[in-house]
Amino acid sequence: MSADRSPAPVSHARMAALSRLPAFFALEHKRAVVAGGSQAAAWKAELLSAAGARVDVFSPAPADDLLALVTAPPNGAIVIHRRRWAKNDFAGAAIAVADCADDGEAAEFAAAARAAGVPVNVIDRPAFCDFSFGAIVNRSPLVIGISTDGASPVFGQAIRARIEALLPKGFARWAEAARTWRPRVQALTLPFRSRRDFWERFTQRAVAAPNAAPSDADLEALLRQPPPYPPPLAGEGRVGAASAAPRDRRRW
Repeated sequence: MSADRSPAPVSHARMAALSRLPAFFALEHKRAVVAGGSQAAAWKAELLSAAGARVDVFSPAPADDLLALVTAPPNGAIVIHRRRWAKNDFAGAAIAVADCADDGEAAEFAAAARAAGVPVNVIDRPAFCDFSFGAIVNRSPLVIGISTDGASPVFGQAIRARIEALLPKGFARWAEAARTWRPRVQALTLPFRSRRDFWERFTQRAVAAPNAAPSDADLEALLRQPPPYPPPLAGEGRVGAASAAPRDRRRW
């Protein structure tokens, strides 16, 4: 036969181009540097504190919003240094943010941060930024970030509001339960399929009762619950289960 019987190449879905790579900084107990005393700088200091960072703010004239944050930070401590930042202030920092008056100051701040190996954001000056802040939906530890790559922050905020309305606040409790239960599930040394089934059942329960308060009784019930797929008939293999699309197995 003259026909080519070689198998056709398999087509895999590929990620389309991204204007930004979504990434989430782990800042708990790490140090953050904020330069500037404006309301914009205060908002960034509040955000970094909420993420658990210890925030050092450098400003000769901090706004009232900044002064109020010092006495009631959302999470990590905020300390105000009433002076301009210096190059040695970046030592040991995990992240640096500034509200700068002009491009010259922005370039100086960004260069000093990068020389110390610290990723930098200069508010409203993307040319000097290693990363950007997006709109945030907070159901921590479930966190959703939204970016328009600076094209329309108002549009991003509108999308955030829509997601806020759709996403039950109780998902925060379920996400926290998942974080608490994961080591206990992993300690059972279950095979991959059983772990996958457990988290599928967990997800079904969370979606069905998003505002319930998960408890150890839920964990025990989930562990006792049979898998969601029917057992094979006598003589049958597990082709049905195996034919599912490939999944990321690293985190189950």
